Amino acid sequence: FEEKKKKNKKAQEGEDLISKEKTVPAVANKGASTAKVEKPTVAKPSLSRTFDNGLAIEELALGKPNGKKASPGNQVCVRYTGKLQKNGKIFDSNVGRRPLKFRLGVGEVIRGWDVGVDGMRVGGRRRLTIPPSMGYGAKGAGQKIPPNSWLVFDVELVEIR
Repeated sequence: FEEKKKKNKKAQEGEDLISKEKTVPAVANKGASTAKVEKPTVAKPSLSRTFDNGLAIEELALGKPNGKKASPGNQVCVRYTGKLQKNGKIFDSNVGRRPLKFRLGVGEVIRGWDVGVDGMRVGGRRRLTIPPSMGYGAKGAGQKIPPNSWLVFDVELVEIR
């Protein structure tokens, strides 16, 4: 019982320190970095969407605010890195090479990309977590993507034509 009291007291003191750490930088910097302090805790939840089928879209970086938005029918150019969600193993990437070009929304790429890239602005980056039903399904793809694999893609929109 005595140990439990000590643990609870330490935990409470730790919480007090955490709450002080959150407020001190915002006051000390007089607004210059207030947005930086609030951004991870306030903005992050609204920058992530998960659909009923499991598709998750997380905004890593927003594109140019007044830039053109990718929409179905546009030809888009993207850089990407694809990993298996199960073990984080990279199965494909074009970073450092020519961007991939495809027409959005017409089935030239897996369905998770058609949905996940829609609405991005040039310069924007998203992390797409794609369920098998919107990826390569029960067949998989070659030897690198096993059947029924969940995929994680970090995608950067480079250009819209």
